[in-house]
Amino acid sequence: MRTKTVVQHGDQLIRSGLVHVLNQEPDIEVVAQVATPAELVGACGEQRPDAVLLQIDVAAYDAPRLAAALRKRQRTLRLVGLHASVTPEVARRAYQAGVRTMVSYDVGTRGVVGALRGTRRAAPPVTTLRATTPTSTLTRRELDIVRLIAEGRLTREIGAELGITAKTVENHKQRIFRKLDVQNQAHAVSIAIRRGLLGPSVAMQRG
Repeated sequence: MRTKTVVQHGDQLIRSGLVHVLNQEPDIEVVAQVATPAELVGACGEQRPDAVLLQIDVAAYDAPRLAAALRKRQRTLRLVGLHASVTPEVARRAYQAGVRTMVSYDVGTRGVVGALRGTRRAAPPVTTLRATTPTSTLTRRELDIVRLIAEGRLTREIGAELGITAKTVENHKQRIFRKLDVQNQAHAVSIAIRRGLLGPSVAMQRG
């Protein structure tokens, strides 16, 4: 059975390239390609796809809100967010909206295909936002660092706040990533918020 897919991207060249690659896959069928959020909503209403590949890092519109609207209409829809980079705020809101996988442009077409299939064969730039079981709990210092990341602080600012060097901050980050089984800051923040590790005040601040 082929996965009916709608592709949304504002850049026609990128969009056409993605569609060409996806249509070469025996188990994926692109049923529509669109440029704008309005067109995406309309295409999903008409085609009832299994999956949607959409831009998640566009400042011109609220991509997480768009994702939430699509999922409200079709709860089983698989949403894959394509991005150059995402902030912790966008990652958190996108997860809440139903986007379980975010794919960096760096990952290449194999990563995009794997994300649409729901597999984990993709390269590291694919971030799958999923429930995980930590191998160990975060220390107080590590929790402080995640909290400051969630507030949008840079590494040097975190170091100044905590009285440690930037290198020490980066070492803590790597331990946090291993403990939470994540690959980047955005994913770490989204997991910490979902588990209640940062407390309600941080979640409200980020909402």
